[in-house]
Amino acid sequence: MAYTQGLGPCARKSVEVQVLFPAPVVIYYINSMRKFLSIFLLSAACCLLPAPVYADYQSAYNDYSYNYTVYRNTYNDYQVSKSTFLTYHTLTSQNDAIDKMRAVLKARDQVMLVYYNLLQEKLNATPGVEESVKITFGKIKESEKNWLTDHQKKIEAANSLEDLNSASAEFENRYPQMDTETKQAVGEILLAKENNLGGQVDQFINNLNTKLTEIRQAGEATTFADRGIINTKNKLELFRTKLTQSREVFYSKNSGKIELFTGQQKLLEANQYLREAVNFLSEIIKSYTG
Repeated sequence: MAYTQGLGPCARKSVEVQVLFPAPVVIYYINSMRKFLSIFLLSAACCLLPAPVYADYQSAYNDYSYNYTVYRNTYNDYQVSKSTFLTYHTLTSQNDAIDKMRAVLKARDQVMLVYYNLLQEKLNATPGVEESVKITFGKIKESEKNWLTDHQKKIEAANSLEDLNSASAEFENRYPQMDTETKQAVGEILLAKENNLGGQVDQFINNLNTKLTEIRQAGEATTFADRGIINTKNKLELFRTKLTQSREVFYSKNSGKIELFTGQQKLLEANQYLREAVNFLSEIIKSYTG
């Protein structure tokens, strides 16, 4: 029986095993998200308390980490088994390769399944995410859960490399849809973080304007502060423009693949404008407090 070189698009023989492996990308999403969210801390005038760690999210993250480790182990086992079969072509090595391939395909499906759970909990735990977004993603998650569960049953029932290749191809065809869905969820999380911070800055400006009105009524000049408020609002306008651009990236219809990194870069630019806005506010406060 023909067998391939590996779990990837570079298959070399008649039976193509194309395991489109998403887990390293998933790890990149999570790690980059955690690192990226850390830049959202504001200081000086707008001291923000960190969001609490929700137990459901932590449980989902632990579940994801565990299943990812299982996947990596089954993948390594598969590589050894594949190498053995390609070297000896015995019935025993072939059966072992089938077992190992079945295990790695099921584990891959499971990683995606728990990744949807992880994103759902992150959406639930992130302040500013609209309820409609949570509900919509919940429906998407259930749809993909049903698909992945049924797909795992097909994998379990497969007893040949050809059938396993067929099951793997089904995943590959489905993956672009899952890639879009999960990247948009990540985008919603990042956008909500920034929007929430922007809203807090807006609220601070409103409070500051109230105080400045009292200062003017007391007969003191507020020229420096008024100029600072104008500069702050200009930065906030640029901030919101970058947020819009980022959302357009996450929901782009111009290509079949969302460029997550590009969306993150737009958010970094937005965050920089927000920081500059906060710096103006800090200077206003220092002008009165010394």
